[in-house]
Amino acid sequence: MPSNEALVRFSNGLKIKTISNPDYEKTNFAEFDKFIKYLGKTYPLVFKKCEFNLINKYGIVLKLKGKDSQKLPNLMIGHYDVVGVKNENNWEYPPFSGYYDKEYVYSRGTLDDKGSVFAILEALNDLLKTNFQPESDLYIAFAHTEETGSNEGAPKIVNYFRENSIKFNTTLDEGGVISNQDGNFYAFIGTAEKGRLLTKITLYGDPAHASLPTQNSAVSKLAKLIQAFSNRTDAIKISQDAKKYYKSTYNSHSLFMRFLISNMDILRPLFVREMSKKPDDLARISSTYAITILEASNVQNAVSADASMMIDTRMLPGYTTNDVKKYINKVVAKTLPNEKVKIEYLSVIEPSVSKNNDNSEFEKLSRVIRNIYPDIPISPYLVLGATDARAYNLISDNTFRFLPCVLTPEEAGLMHVDNEKLSIKNWGRMITFYKGYILSK
Repeated sequence: MPSNEALVRFSNGLKIKTISNPDYEKTNFAEFDKFIKYLGKTYPLVFKKCEFNLINKYGIVLKLKGKDSQKLPNLMIGHYDVVGVKNENNWEYPPFSGYYDKEYVYSRGTLDDKGSVFAILEALNDLLKTNFQPESDLYIAFAHTEETGSNEGAPKIVNYFRENSIKFNTTLDEGGVISNQDGNFYAFIGTAEKGRLLTKITLYGDPAHASLPTQNSAVSKLAKLIQAFSNRTDAIKISQDAKKYYKSTYNSHSLFMRFLISNMDILRPLFVREMSKKPDDLARISSTYAITILEASNVQNAVSADASMMIDTRMLPGYTTNDVKKYINKVVAKTLPNEKVKIEYLSVIEPSVSKNNDNSEFEKLSRVIRNIYPDIPISPYLVLGATDARAYNLISDNTFRFLPCVLTPEEAGLMHVDNEKLSIKNWGRMITFYKGYILSK
């Protein structure tokens, strides 16, 4: 268990509202300045022993010199920005209170991702008290725009490393976890992640007073398109990582599912049909299309001349955003032929492919995990969301995504929602894991 002093350091860091804004210029950077100063004041030994740089004013980079500068360095990354809070009244404890009791720490950012940031710093701080020096240089990088996917954060840090000809042996970020599935425990190391394309589609029709609606309204056209994209998937693919995932979780499935997993190549259509019944399984084997923001008239008695929808597409590795664009154009043309349609692509992130997940570094990471959780099944994992790790594939031979927490599906679902919390026991496990990981380098 972490010390009370460590919990106080963590709690006070959670009180700082480092909320990233999709409109970068509207970010409250005063809170980010406050956070950086807080880290320097709170971990003076870390900042004394490590070379410290700020990239693009808010990207934190620390370097601990190793014994052999000829070896490729290793990198640990995280992010200290958090998502905002829509209604603080929905929280059991105020979302930026840093409140903790004997079991949990409650606050925005506990799970995503200040828990990692502070656990890494606690682990390094403890090791430096013993005059520890790694075999090769160790870098730590904390970005400030992960939640928005802005190029002002991790990509700028990556550019800094590239400009200085710094390449890494391994990079470790958040991503997979230790999953508690009805008492069965599995460790999932993220080795790849889906890409993302954010698309805005605008339709046009006849404006009118609500008392005189027309059959050519933009909203009625939008309804057809919503129906066309609802629950839509394409590009079904059972990757090698997906196969390993299902084989590693074999014991957690029903007898029928075990039969399908054992014969997934022979019984592929039946396996896909069963996997399509659960959102997480479906997302693991296909590209998905989620309808998010809808916009039309903001006046209650007026029919708008235009209406729009946002589609958040997550595509599998092996496919590109150009594949998705062609697919979206095809669906739109089939659903609304000869209609005036405006399609805008607002955010483009290509999928991140798996890198060397069968090599010695994957096994080394597995040994660190098993030092804490003996005999646990460990599997490569496709991260369904997006992390900063994707940017580091350009400069890292091995890129892994692993958050050393034991989480039930319900606990994992607290990221980005009301009442986010992290158990104190889990945070202690994180510190222990990061110590072992640093020592392994």
